[in-house]
Amino acid sequence: MAILDEKEILVKINQGDEAGLEGLFVLYYKPLCVFALNFIDSYEEAEDLIQELFVKFWERRGKTEFQGSLRAYLFSSVQHNCIKLIKSRRRYHFDGIENYEDLLEDKYTSVEMEEERERLYAEIEKLPEQCRKVFEAIVLKDMKYKEAAELLGLSVNTVKTHLARAMKQLRSSLHIIVLVMLR
Repeated sequence: MAILDEKEILVKINQGDEAGLEGLFVLYYKPLCVFALNFIDSYEEAEDLIQELFVKFWERRGKTEFQGSLRAYLFSSVQHNCIKLIKSRRRYHFDGIENYEDLLEDKYTSVEMEEERERLYAEIEKLPEQCRKVFEAIVLKDMKYKEAAELLGLSVNTVKTHLARAMKQLRSSLHIIVLVMLR
C-alpha cells in the first residue's frame, strides 16, 4: 500500500473507505505510541490508548467536518487521553489513601504494613539521586510535574523520564500494593 497523505486519509475515512483507516495506522500508530510514553510508562497501555483513539476517529467519520492538521489533532488527543488516564490513576492510588488503609488492614497486620512501608522507603533510597528526588516530589509531596521541575532545576520532560524510571525500578523490586500504601 502506498503511504497516503493527511488529506487522502481524511477523504477516504469520510467516504467510509477502510484504506483511510489503514493509512492513518501506517502513518501515525508508532509515532503516537512513542509520544504517549512521554506521559505513561507502559507501551501496552500506550497501544491500547492509540487503538481506542483510532476506533473513535473511525466511528465519528462523516459526522464532523475536520479542520486543521490531522497530525496536530491526533497528538493533542493522545496527550489529553494520557493526562486523563494519569489523573484517574492518581485519584485511585494516591488521593485519600487513608480510606483504603482499613481495607488493607484486613489483609495485612499493622506490623506487616509497617514492614512493607519500611521496605518501600528502603527501595526509594536505592533509587538514583535524581530519580529519588523526582519520585519524592511527585508522589510523596504530590507536586505537579512543572512544580517539581522548577524545584529541581530540570525540564518537565526530564522529570517525567526520571519518574518513569523510578516507578519501573520500584515495580520490579516491590509488589504493586506497596505503592498504594505510600502515605
